[in-house]
Amino acid sequence: MNDNLETVQLLPLTSDIVFKQVFGQEESKPILRVFLNDVLGLDIQSSEQITLLNPIIDPKYLDDKMCILDVRVQLSDRSLIDIEIQVLNRHNMEKRALYYTCQLCTEQLHTGDDYSKTAPVYGLNLLCFDLYEDSRYYRSFVLKDEETNETYRQTFKISFFELRKAVSELSQTKEVETFELSGLTARDQWALFINSGQQEVYEKLIEENKTFEEAYERLKKASSDETLMAMYRNREKAIRDWNDSINSARKDGVQQGEQRVNMLYERLLQENRGSEIPKAIADPAFRTKLFNEYGI
Repeated sequence: MNDNLETVQLLPLTSDIVFKQVFGQEESKPILRVFLNDVLGLDIQSSEQITLLNPIIDPKYLDDKMCILDVRVQLSDRSLIDIEIQVLNRHNMEKRALYYTCQLCTEQLHTGDDYSKTAPVYGLNLLCFDLYEDSRYYRSFVLKDEETNETYRQTFKISFFELRKAVSELSQTKEVETFELSGLTARDQWALFINSGQQEVYEKLIEENKTFEEAYERLKKASSDETLMAMYRNREKAIRDWNDSINSARKDGVQQGEQRVNMLYERLLQENRGSEIPKAIADPAFRTKLFNEYGI
């Protein structure tokens, strides 16, 4: 298995299109079963219990950096799972995750359906940026009673798996430094597999776990697919363009803000009100009042 481990330039699993190709296709359901059990703590006994709701990658959406290339799953007990990998921090992740997990609830029922048909829902968010300031890189939120801490009977869980933080924290452990990865939890091993990008890590995980070998083979196959490569490049270009537009708008905003402030200070000096400048600097409300006063 390791003979041709380095013959293919691997695409990053942190790309949503690559992740979906490796984990979200019919033939990858055995890998997905283990992944969901390890990360979410589920007990899916067979890949036959998994139905993929959106396995097709439609190329026409790839130029839209806002489109969601998630993996949606329904289990045999009707539980619904939405897996989304996020590269960009749009500073709305918690609200976004809440919205899409709630959407799993609302989409279950149709006109005339009974509420008893609602099934458990799980929102799993794999993040390539740091969402929280502490060192914890995995957390799950459920509904609970404020007074007794009793968990709500209907499962509603939103999980955040901060991959970049996980790799950063794990890289400082003895297990990773010595490549004795069997001492890590299964969830930690998945964080390394998805986001470490280190050949030695791939090799160790493959040696110790057949599922990682299967996932690696799918990643190699995806990385050798010219059509997928083109789709990946289009997707990355769309994301880069979005980043450029945001950075450009931010820069323009800063420049415009500086121009407004300079105009305000000039007006104050012209009208012998220079003594008010220190207050305008320290007090945003007072500065806004002056902007309005001078129509700037």
